[in-house]
Amino acid sequence: MSIYLRTSIRLGPLRVGVSKSGIGVSAGIPGLRVGTGPRGSYVRVGVAGVSYRATSGGHRARRSAARGSLPVPASVLPELGDVVLSDVTGRRAEELLPATPTTLVTQLNAAARAHRMWPWVLIVSLFLVAATPWILLVALPLTLWVGWRDKVRRTVVAFYEVDGPAQAQFERLLGSFDEVCRAHSAWSTIARGDLQTTYQRKVNAGAGSLVRRESLRRGVGGSAHLKANIAVPSLQAATRSVYFLPDRILVRDRNTYADLPYGSVSVVPGSTRFIEDGTVPPDAVQVDTTWQYVNKRGGPDRRFKNNRRLPVMRYGEVDLSTSQGFSVHWSFSAESAAHALSAGFAEMTRHPGALAG
Repeated sequence: MSIYLRTSIRLGPLRVGVSKSGIGVSAGIPGLRVGTGPRGSYVRVGVAGVSYRATSGGHRARRSAARGSLPVPASVLPELGDVVLSDVTGRRAEELLPATPTTLVTQLNAAARAHRMWPWVLIVSLFLVAATPWILLVALPLTLWVGWRDKVRRTVVAFYEVDGPAQAQFERLLGSFDEVCRAHSAWSTIARGDLQTTYQRKVNAGAGSLVRRESLRRGVGGSAHLKANIAVPSLQAATRSVYFLPDRILVRDRNTYADLPYGSVSVVPGSTRFIEDGTVPPDAVQVDTTWQYVNKRGGPDRRFKNNRRLPVMRYGEVDLSTSQGFSVHWSFSAESAAHALSAGFAEMTRHPGALAG
């Protein structure tokens, strides 16, 4: 996977470019292009070879299976009774923000909270067009223009310049992320609850705990609010997303961003036994089987009809946490993905620098 350092970024109909004199913006069609620069506010910062410019806009074996976890769909939660699932994500992004956030985080939060105006323009236009059809000639281009303007307001463009040891470190992180992206499935655990009684374990496949998890999307496109000239390794879930930049880790909880220095984060790889009641990933290793309802010996409980046999899989895990109370728990169908991610992260912490901007 290449780091790719581009000198221009497309933003809707606009092209944002960087040069020694600053950041410029142009727009147009083939054969005609107009532009200006530098546009708005931008910042150039650097540390340890990294700089950026930004502009905002059961039996024995079965008993061991009982130490695994069982996924819990949201629809099942009301039926769990006294099984309490506790949030395991730690402090939220807004709680991690310092009194004076970095410039990049300030711009990203402003972009994430900017309201879209084009839907309102479209609604008003439809009402007017119903009465006066010729208004469509004005309403359509106006809606498109407002939509482009919304995109600019809700996007921060960042141009990174990465060289020397920092470039080599980041390229090794990108290399390890290839393995992460190749894993067939990945999840983010957001809540966990231990099963306390024998009955709870018997009706939950002999698991030791229940977990609630979200699908984890992996890629190098970065955040919806950040356009960069480099690949940005990203792990995105519905509740929380994490982005790896050359100089910092970005955390997003819905519409709030915070950043963390690499040196403040601890990453621990491992593996877990997981009782899978969904689709079994083809690259995962099955280590055992159990039953949806088990008896004391780990065999099937004959009192229950349609008692399914469930595979016990071994998944890779990565726990990322800070002393501030922030925590994420990722699991991957391929155990090698967890170790690759941990190794790539270790490269970024060999000579951690201060946050830039």
